[in-house]
Parts: sequence; structure tokens; C-alpha cells
Amino acid sequence: MSTRPRLRRIARSLVSLAGAVLVGAALANCSDDETVVAPTPLVKFRATLSGAEENPPVTTTATGTSEFTLSRTNDTLFVNITVNGLSNVRFGHFHTGARGANGAVVSTLVDPPTLVGAQNGRVGKQFITASNLSGALAGQPLTALIDQMRAGGIYVNLHTDANAGGELRGQVALVP
Repeated sequence: MSTRPRLRRIARSLVSLAGAVLVGAALANCSDDETVVAPTPLVKFRATLSGAEENPPVTTTATGTSEFTLSRTNDTLFVNITVNGLSNVRFGHFHTGARGANGAVVSTLVDPPTLVGAQNGRVGKQFITASNLSGALAGQPLTALIDQMRAGGIYVNLHTDANAGGELRGQVALVP
């Protein structure tokens, strides 16, 4: 009998034995007292954008949605604003204010220059951090904005050439 096949069988046996020892050691270090902590669920917000939500309301066929996801570290808000049929977008902002009330800008979501022509799809920034806060929230942590969003005190407003005061607006709400 050749030595090579026998050495291979011995090597395989040793590898299998080493694996079994490692698994056994890992299991021995586990205890029933340890609990597995699930990751913190992501916090999400949403606003449906329409001309009817503007104050005063505007007539428009444009529509939009905005979705915001807070990072697990609470320092970045990921932004996804999509629109259909909106033309010549000048600005987009987070404003303070309850539904039906106008308020001050606290962050820019769509920067100038004007987005010329019809817009269908995603517009604006991809994320917001504390450095993007302005007005009453300037210099505060991002959680100051998040607290107002949770309380229903923030709305999204998209301004256009046709409606400089705002063409699409939606109140930001926590997604359950």
C-alpha cells in the first residue's frame, strides 16, 4: 500500500478533528444567560406631496412623494423625493409648521439652480446631516429636526417658477 493515500486519510482526519474541537470550544463558551440583541429598526418618515396641501392651496397636476430614513447612528437622514409633472423646480425645503400653517425653512432639500423643464423622478439631495440645518435649527444636532418630524411639526415644500411660494407640499409623518 502506498504511503500517499494513507497520509491523505490521516490529514483529513486531523482536519476533521480540529474542526470538531473548534466547534465544541465555541459551544462551550455559550451560555443560556446570554441574549442576542436585535439591531435597532430603522426610523422612517413619509410625506405625500400635493398642491392641495399648500397654504393657500394651488391648482396643479403635479404630484410627489418624499421618504426619509434615519441612519442607525442618528446623524444622517437619507432623502428620497420623487415627483411627477413638476416643472422648473427652484427650491425644496423642510419647513417648521403644522398642517395648514406656514413656517420657516430649517433645511434645503433641493438647491438652485432651477431644474429646468418637466421633472419626473428623483429630485434633490440624497442625505441631510446636522451641517445642513438652518434657521431655528442651525447649530443643533440632527435629532432636533427628527424630534420635530416625530411631533408632526415639519413639512416638505417644493417651489417652482409657476408657484414661487410652493407648488407641492406634504406634512412629514412617522411611518409605523
